[in-house]
Amino acid sequence: MTVFALNNLWSYLQGLSLSKKERQWLADKLITPTDDDAETAKQKEYVKETLTRALKDVEDAKREGRKLQTLDEFINELRAEEDE
Repeated sequence: MTVFALNNLWSYLQGLSLSKKERQWLADKLITPTDDDAETAKQKEYVKETLTRALKDVEDAKREGRKLQTLDEFINELRAEEDE
């Protein structure tokens, strides 16, 4: 997360009307390491790689003048794969 994003998050949290119990719960969640940190790192890397490939595909398609798949077409494709 960038410093800008963290500052926005902090501002948002400060604006919440949290009880003492809720603030303690949030603090515990923020400082407690999770058991699945390695798994989360793998998932983040996968998402990053996937988005990087997708962005490259979009840039290539624009450069080559190819039509891109619409969001509706993509969703329909996913639904069709689920039905198989």
